[in-house]
Amino acid sequence: MKKKYMLMGVAATLITTTIIGGSLAAFQADGSVRQNINTRSLKMALSDGRAAEGSLYLNIAMPGGEIEQDIKIENTADTPLYARVTIRKYWGDPAGDSSDLEKDYDMDADKISLEVNGDWMEDVSARDQETAVYYYCRPISPGADPVDVLDSLKVAADLDNAYADKGIGLEVEAEAVQTYAAEDAILSEWGVWADIADDGTITAIEQ
Repeated sequence: MKKKYMLMGVAATLITTTIIGGSLAAFQADGSVRQNINTRSLKMALSDGRAAEGSLYLNIAMPGGEIEQDIKIENTADTPLYARVTIRKYWGDPAGDSSDLEKDYDMDADKISLEVNGDWMEDVSARDQETAVYYYCRPISPGADPVDVLDSLKVAADLDNAYADKGIGLEVEAEAVQTYAAEDAILSEWGVWADIADDGTITAIEQ
C-alpha cells in the first residue's frame, strides 16, 4: 500500500536586512576629498514603514504562492547617491523561538523567485543559485520617496515533501556611493564599470 503524504506550507519567510558597515564610498578625484557617506545615509525600511533592523518573520506561504512584502531603501544623506543591493535567498529550518534559520544546503534556492522592481538592473555575471546583485538605475536624491527594491517573492508550485515546513531566508544588503565622479567611484568601491548617460541613468553594468 502506497503511503500518502500531504505537502505542508512553507513555515515562514525570514528577512534579514543589513546596511553595510563602515564608511561608504568617498571617492577622491582632482585632489579634492569628498565627504564620507556613513552608514546612516542609506536607510532600509519595509513597506509598512517600520525600520527593517535585524530579522522579521513573514506569513506562511504555500507552494505556488506569492508573498507580497515590499522592501524599500531611502537616502537620508544630504547628497545624491547611487545604490546597489545584494539579495541572498535560501531554505532553512526555523530554530525554535529564535529569529534564525538553520540553513539547509540540500534544498534548491531556485525554487524561490524574487520579484524585483523594474528600476533595478541586475548584474547577471554576479548571479548564482542563491545570490543576486542589483543596481538602481538612477541617483537617489536626498529626501526623495523611498525606492522599492523587492516587490514580492514567489514559491515554486512543484515543491515536494522535502520542503514541508521549511523556512525561506532572505538576506538583503544595501550599499551606496556618491554621484560625484560616479563611474570611478563605482569601479573603485564595487569593482564594476557603470555606463552612465548624461542624465545620470546607469545604462549598463560590466565586470
